[in-house]
Amino acid sequence: MKNNKVFWGDLHSHCNISYGDGKLSHAVHRASKQLDFCTITGHAFWPDISEIDHLKSIKNYHLKGFQKLKKKWNKILIDLKKLEKKYKINIFPSYEWHSLKYGDHNIISKSFNLKLISAENIEILKKSISKDNFVIPHHIGYGKNKRGINWEYFNENKSPFVEIFSMHGLSLEEVNSFKMLHDMGTLSGDGTATYGWSKGYKFGIIGSTDHHAGYPGSYGSGLIGVIAKNKKKSTLWSSLKNKNVYAVSGDKIELFFTINNKIMGSEIKKRKVNDISIYAKSLNEISHGILYKNDKKFDLFTPDNKKINNTGSLNFEWGWGNKNNVFNWDIEIKFIKTTILEYQTCFKGIPKLSPNDSKILKINNFALPNNLIKNKNKLIIKSKTIGNLTLKDDNTQGIKLRIKFQKKSYINLKINKKSYKIFLEDIINDGSKTIFIDKWLSQLFKVGPFSYDHLNFLKYTKHKIKMKNNDRYRVEIIQKNNHRAWSSPIWIKN
Repeated sequence: MKNNKVFWGDLHSHCNISYGDGKLSHAVHRASKQLDFCTITGHAFWPDISEIDHLKSIKNYHLKGFQKLKKKWNKILIDLKKLEKKYKINIFPSYEWHSLKYGDHNIISKSFNLKLISAENIEILKKSISKDNFVIPHHIGYGKNKRGINWEYFNENKSPFVEIFSMHGLSLEEVNSFKMLHDMGTLSGDGTATYGWSKGYKFGIIGSTDHHAGYPGSYGSGLIGVIAKNKKKSTLWSSLKNKNVYAVSGDKIELFFTINNKIMGSEIKKRKVNDISIYAKSLNEISHGILYKNDKKFDLFTPDNKKINNTGSLNFEWGWGNKNNVFNWDIEIKFIKTTILEYQTCFKGIPKLSPNDSKILKINNFALPNNLIKNKNKLIIKSKTIGNLTLKDDNTQGIKLRIKFQKKSYINLKINKKSYKIFLEDIINDGSKTIFIDKWLSQLFKVGPFSYDHLNFLKYTKHKIKMKNNDRYRVEIIQKNNHRAWSSPIWIKN
């Protein structure tokens, strides 16, 4: 399908409208800085919550959050409609329905007339809600009776896709690189997408953050890519319904995957011979791609080795330092003899999954902790960071740019009134440069790495492939920094 583009969103994020941190208006403003669409999800119902009577504090903060949401729900919908117009971002309202037996689901609406509806079981719920609502399972990997997915009650019509990546980890397949570490448990074999596909269910896959501190699109916690011709709400909704979606872990990897010119999420009739086409593009170095047939590796492909001399991607990161205090960054990056072709922000909120998390998370309550303004070849950045709380926590912020440069291109970098001159040739030849803002163990700013364009995209075509009825194909793209993209399948019809 020609003229398709990728549009980026987060269909699962929370703020203080139920339990969580961050104001609703702040959450939408932050989302508008790096997404095309989003939802702000309110915690609303848990029909079998009596089964956790032994966990009084957890039960109580959920019930308190549910009550808070119900009390202000109508005003929340009115505010969301105003914020959509103010910040020019598409918003799909949603609420969360929890269940040990049936799994946690988000009810997502096409419009702002979403009603809070509950039911004693998932089947009644699906019959009760509007035809313009999706019922999307998330953190499915915990499995049956553990707030993960229960495939016995799965309905493809109401759930055209499932959330397989978030702060909770990855639920695509049992052996993977993103372990589930939440105290809710870890990955169960019957909670994976591959398990559901093996049972004959047809659904797409997405990523979304499940961020609980008002930062939709928080970098590194999952995003959904939607394949569509434009970002009108009606067009995006149609693509969501048709499963023209995929998941990324963090980096915005553009991925186009077709069989006989039909895009991911499609069900197609096989031909005598069939053609597969894959195109992936990123602002980071790609290691390889994998084409799967019925969840087994069918082919592996790598970037073209043709060198492009004067275009590529450059990363900037900042943070580290003191864990107990918020650090204010005032950054100016001016490119000399260099053209900025495109850029992506990698801004994130500090992870939070329950009201009992550390008070250091106060950084989430600043209205706009990270912002970037581009003025021709100059970037002006205001940012707030804290140090990494553990060796597993990445609280850094960053941006990625694609640039066109010359032999004597350089950067005039100014950080909190201190100036630095950095030649791009040095970054390209010698690798990244790191700068302590003060003495050793103070906050740190990193310039690099750089990667040439030929390392940042993949093209793959395979012709005259014989296919069988009920075959299923999908694609995974793996970057050298371990960020990934996972396509929804394409199914071969009977």
